[in-house]
Amino acid sequence: MSDLGFKLPEVLVDIDDGVIDLGWGHPSPDLHPLGKMQHASEKLFELKSSVPLQYGAAQGYGPFLENLAIFLSRQSSYTNNVSPLNLFLTAGASQGIDLACTLFAKAGDVVFVEEPTYFVIEKILQDHHLNISGISIDSNGIIISDLREKLESGLRPKFIYTIPTFQNPTGISLSTERRKQLLSLAEEYDFYIFADEVYQLLSFDIEPPSSLLNFDNSNRVIEFGSFSKILAPGLRTGWIQASQEIISRFTDAALTFSGGGFNHYTSVLINNFIELGYLDENIDCLKQIYSERAERVSNSLLKNFNDDISFTHPQGGFYFWLQFPEAFDAEKFLPLAEEHGVSFRPGNAFSASAFFNNYLRLTYTLYDSNSLADGVTRLAKAYKEYSS
Repeated sequence: MSDLGFKLPEVLVDIDDGVIDLGWGHPSPDLHPLGKMQHASEKLFELKSSVPLQYGAAQGYGPFLENLAIFLSRQSSYTNNVSPLNLFLTAGASQGIDLACTLFAKAGDVVFVEEPTYFVIEKILQDHHLNISGISIDSNGIIISDLREKLESGLRPKFIYTIPTFQNPTGISLSTERRKQLLSLAEEYDFYIFADEVYQLLSFDIEPPSSLLNFDNSNRVIEFGSFSKILAPGLRTGWIQASQEIISRFTDAALTFSGGGFNHYTSVLINNFIELGYLDENIDCLKQIYSERAERVSNSLLKNFNDDISFTHPQGGFYFWLQFPEAFDAEKFLPLAEEHGVSFRPGNAFSASAFFNNYLRLTYTLYDSNSLADGVTRLAKAYKEYSS
């Protein structure tokens, strides 16, 4: 114990003993590739170079940008060859989005978000004193007619924040046709598209839709990727992909110039990981295991809830989005569920509108299959008590 008289936490996740917390959208620590990461670290030190300990290049470690471009060019969702000149390294997607807000918007500007959306993004936007307006989504993503109606009413957003592929919290993906329509509106009404694509590479039995960048002919898309979901979140490393004109805005930012490239040391480490062929292997492993876990949760939900809830089986990503009967209140249900040893995120955590009382989000990535099934069983027992 420290001199403070208590122990400071080591990691972000804080789960009470005996609780299966299906609310955390985190990868399983059991799946972190420790041995392969050790090998990549050994390769780093074998070079006996001081480069990893210097200030990094503003755009990012050059060899890493090149290898990341090659890696992305191999992905089915990128139909065009990716150039390293269109990449900028970040300290994770959230940091990249925060910096993008600084560079591309100012206090008082209007921005659009999906309804519902990632529960932290509204806090990031509020910290920049931006005015947030929600856009409805359905099983094919953003409802273009709703977006157009708001634009025609006179609202002029600086950008729209979207999670196009395996969205958080719903798990849905924006259809190809709507991707094209979204780009058309962005060009017509002069706004950017912040595309948070941290789940795009974690598809199961289908190929993910083509990247929004492939439809961008007018430099509207700023796409955010991250190694948090496909490798390990503690690395705090991600990337931005956009036109060279947009990338130069990030490279020339005062924050970048002052501190150099973000997470330079980690970038050198991940570059070795990619060169050893480990990143492709790791993603393939995660996709297989997460697919099996999603299947286990789906079967457990069908077994325990029958027709009391509705949901769509995930085709990738991290999440189940459960819809309960209209009278259900997820926030009131949560304390009872935790008494039964299971937790989740209530639907209204993902929206300021309070339209999602009868929804909740479950995550299947943090626990093994048996624990996930146990968690769903506990949830069902709690719901039976709540309903009675």
